[in-house]
Amino acid sequence: MKKVKNVFLSFVGNNDAGKLIKQNDGAILTALTNQKFDEVILLWNQTSIKKPNYSSISNYLKREILKRKLASKVTLIELNIKDVTDHNEIYRTLKAITDQLPKSQLLNYTAAISSGTPAMQVCWILLAESGDFSETNPLKLIKVKDPKFGKSENVTVKINTSLPKIMRLKEEVENLKDLIPTAIISVTKPGLKIGDVEIHLSPVELAYYRYFTERVIDGKGAEKFAGITTPNSFLERIIKLHQEFFPALTENRRELEKMMEKKIGLSLYTFRGNISKTNKRIRETLNNETLNTLFEINAEGNRGAKFYGIKAEVDKVRIVD
Repeated sequence: MKKVKNVFLSFVGNNDAGKLIKQNDGAILTALTNQKFDEVILLWNQTSIKKPNYSSISNYLKREILKRKLASKVTLIELNIKDVTDHNEIYRTLKAITDQLPKSQLLNYTAAISSGTPAMQVCWILLAESGDFSETNPLKLIKVKDPKFGKSENVTVKINTSLPKIMRLKEEVENLKDLIPTAIISVTKPGLKIGDVEIHLSPVELAYYRYFTERVIDGKGAEKFAGITTPNSFLERIIKLHQEFFPALTENRRELEKMMEKKIGLSLYTFRGNISKTNKRIRETLNNETLNTLFEINAEGNRGAKFYGIKAEVDKVRIVD
């Protein structure tokens, strides 16, 4: 008689960094210590977090799982979810992945819902409740009892409390979007505020941020930058925005204006440096993973050609006089 194989599924969360941030084991390693599984599948989504990022956390988990012999096989799957609070995007991505998993009576799947955003938790519940995972192989759900509250254990999440309750939870996740603040750029009193928090940017950084905010408002999305210099149109716009914000700072613009006259463009090295400094100020001020992802100037793509843009929705950015 063939042995039944137990497979563990989970999103990777920032609580799973463990030793990487000199903390105790997070939910995933704790769950696998509590219960034996044959195979582990971890889903991770990259964000702007630098130390440690989710790639590092996922690879750390894989090493620890194999080292401790908590499972004999570990598979890491990178996601491409732009908004980790959007259950619609998460659910489509999650279902596409789980549809590819083999299903049989010899495979038992268990998803841990303790890691990831609240929207990710909802999607696991909806996937199990709807039967979309499998009609013949129901998806089991567990949550991990934190050791700081006593002896840790994997607690089965009971779905039979009715779908209306789950739908209310789904509505709560939708309402989370109402809690996302608005980024407001003021022109007459130059500055950037995200919600009630002021982000202290340099004049050039503020011009950069307005440039990419305008693209969100105009529905243009991310912009591709490649080669060794930016397009002249970018440099020209930055000079105009700088002048509009800070008309008296003529000396600060002189070098940029010389480049414009020579039509040599702005070095991409300088461009990336200004983007990094802008994002650093946002990260250090907001100190919120989800908000950082939405309001930073994100870069995606290959090393030689990347797309830069702000991921926040159009109703979450404003430019005022």
